[in-house]
Amino acid sequence: MSSELTNLVKKAQSGDAQAFGDLYELYAKDMYRFAYFYTSSPFLAEDAVGDAVLAAFEKIGQLRKAESFKSWLFKILFLCCAKKQKEKSAANNTVRISEIRGLSTEPKDYVKNLELKKAMETLSKEERQIVILSFALDYTSDEISKLLGLKSGTVRSKLSRAAKKIREELRNY
Repeated sequence: MSSELTNLVKKAQSGDAQAFGDLYELYAKDMYRFAYFYTSSPFLAEDAVGDAVLAAFEKIGQLRKAESFKSWLFKILFLCCAKKQKEKSAANNTVRISEIRGLSTEPKDYVKNLELKKAMETLSKEERQIVILSFALDYTSDEISKLLGLKSGTVRSKLSRAAKKIREELRNY
């Protein structure tokens, strides 16, 4: 983390709302993409990001190391996404018309989306995180290892196993 970024985090920790807003702007796109791929819903993704940003803003004073801001923020986001998924499941997986509108109407695209979603659901939460961070957000294994607190080699092996699971699952369709 650059010293400029570290200073921004420290300002945010001391109550500077503008500094926190600047930090949010740096990570907003990646946060939304992560949440979208995790939840498969633009609405749940927006809610999860909103919840995560609010929680991070409220708790930034508790962050011990400014250098850990990004991984700390994504851990909060992961928890918010998991909570939204759980709430969605608890609501009997009812599908809102507004969610369907954003999907492709081409039958082949719809089938591919469903197949991939089902394949992703076979992965553990950690595997899903790694796959999303790697393929959807183009994070390297080193970056993912820092975010998740794992060794780079562990990330690469989990990614490889997860990709194999997805390929096997997609062959079944």
